[in-house]
Amino acid sequence: MTDATLIARRRGRNFAAIVLAVVLLGMIAGAALYFRFVEMPLRDRIVDENNMLVQLSGLQNPVNNRLDPKYVDANGDLVADAPTDPAQQIDPPTLVFSYVAEEDLSEYKKAFADLMTHISKATGKPVQYFNATSTDEQLRALRDGKLQITGLNTGNVPVGVCDAGFVPVAALGDANGSTKYEMEILVAADSPIKTVSDLRGHELTLTDPGSNSGYKAPLVLIRSDFGMLPGRDFGVRYSGGHQQSVRGLANGTFEAIAVANDVLKREESAGTIKPQQFRSIYKSESFPTAAIGYAYNLKPELAAEIRAAILDFDWTGTSLEKTFASSNQTRFVPVDYKDDWALIRRIDDSIGFAYQIK
Repeated sequence: MTDATLIARRRGRNFAAIVLAVVLLGMIAGAALYFRFVEMPLRDRIVDENNMLVQLSGLQNPVNNRLDPKYVDANGDLVADAPTDPAQQIDPPTLVFSYVAEEDLSEYKKAFADLMTHISKATGKPVQYFNATSTDEQLRALRDGKLQITGLNTGNVPVGVCDAGFVPVAALGDANGSTKYEMEILVAADSPIKTVSDLRGHELTLTDPGSNSGYKAPLVLIRSDFGMLPGRDFGVRYSGGHQQSVRGLANGTFEAIAVANDVLKREESAGTIKPQQFRSIYKSESFPTAAIGYAYNLKPELAAEIRAAILDFDWTGTSLEKTFASSNQTRFVPVDYKDDWALIRRIDDSIGFAYQIK
C-alpha cells in the first residue's frame, strides 16, 4: 500500500469523523431547540390548560350561594315566598309544564301526559308541554314567567330555587317513600380501569356543569376521596346528558362515565345498555332525586291546587308508572328543600358552582 493511499484513507476517516461529529452536534442542537421551543411550551400549555380546567370546574374557588335578593323568604325555608301584593301574583289562562330538559323530548312529554291531564282537571285550566332542550332554556322560561310547573334534576333544583323562583313540591319516590339515588362511575366490562385511582391518564365523561351526579358530585368526591383533579390527573369530556353518557359507554365512545343510577336502571330496562357491558367502580352516598314544583309568584289559590294535584296523583296504570317503574319510582313524595338539598348546596359551594342562569 502506497503512502498516498494511506493518506487518502486517513483523510476519509477524518472526514467521516468530522461529518459524524457535525451530525451529532446537529442532533443535540436540534433536540435542545425542540425542547426549548416545542416541548417546554407544550408542557407549559398543558399545565395552563389543566389549571384552567380546575378553575373552570370551580374546585379552587368556593362560593356562598344564596336566594336572589329580588325574592323574599320571611319564613326561613330558603324558598321564595309568594308576593304579598296581588298585582304581582299571576293566574295564567293556560299552564305550561315541562320536565328535565333532554335532547329527546318525546319520552318525558309522553310520560307526564297523565299528570298534566290531572293538573288540568284540578285547576280548570289547560296544560301544555314546554319543549325545553336545555336546562338554561328551562330555567329562563321559569324565571321569565313562561313556565309555571316544572321538574328539575337534582343539581339544578338549587339554581331554580335561588335564581328562578322555583318552589319544590315533591320528588320521585318508591313505594316506601324513599326519594334517593346514588352517583356511580361506570366503565366498560373489559376496561383495564378497576378503581377510581386507575382513572389517572384516562378520560371521564361528565354530563353538564349543572348536574349533581353527572358533574359536581364526581369532581368533588374524586378530589376529596382520591386527591385527584380534572386535567391534572384525568381528562374530561361532556356528553350533554345522562342518557347520552350511558349510550356512549354502551357503544364504546366513552371509557368511563359518571351518572345517576336511577337513570341507569331505566336505560337498562329500555335495553340501551346491558348489565354485562359495564362495571361500577364507585358508588356515592345517596342524593335526592329530581324535584317537581311550580313558580313562586302564582296566585296562592292556584299554587295550592297545583301542589295538591301533584301530591295526590295516583301513578297506578299511568304513563308515569310505565316510564319510571324500572327505577322503582312509583309516587310523588313531599320534599323539604332546606333539609333535603342541604348536601347538594354544600357541594355546590365547595365546587364553586355559582348559581346563575345563562
